[in-house]
Amino acid sequence: MSYVRSRFGLVVAAVLAGLTMVLGGVVAVGSASAAPSASAVQYDVPRGLKTYKVTASALRFRAAPGGWVKGLLFRGDRVHVRQSVVGSPWVQVVTVGKSRSGISHETRGWVHRSYLRR
Repeated sequence: MSYVRSRFGLVVAAVLAGLTMVLGGVVAVGSASAAPSASAVQYDVPRGLKTYKVTASALRFRAAPGGWVKGLLFRGDRVHVRQSVVGSPWVQVVTVGKSRSGISHETRGWVHRSYLRR
């Protein structure tokens, strides 16, 4: 019984450590040397929504810049850019139509801008 309890404790500790790392990565948007405070992050909101196509064979569609992966976008999937982090390659997008991987229409997520083209 104590063996099971100790194993369960290790699993819980590992999950909490992973969650802390993920949350730390979400907060630390910007340079790796100094994580900016939440008020220091600036967003650039483009005027008018322009449609972009995914150029990567499989592009991770994330919940936050560098955050956990919500799904995949495939070459040819279309998105609108909603906002971007100033000085960062991350852009927030919203899907146009249902993606080839099954992500529903108008789902918001973050991708790396280098894998998008007009």
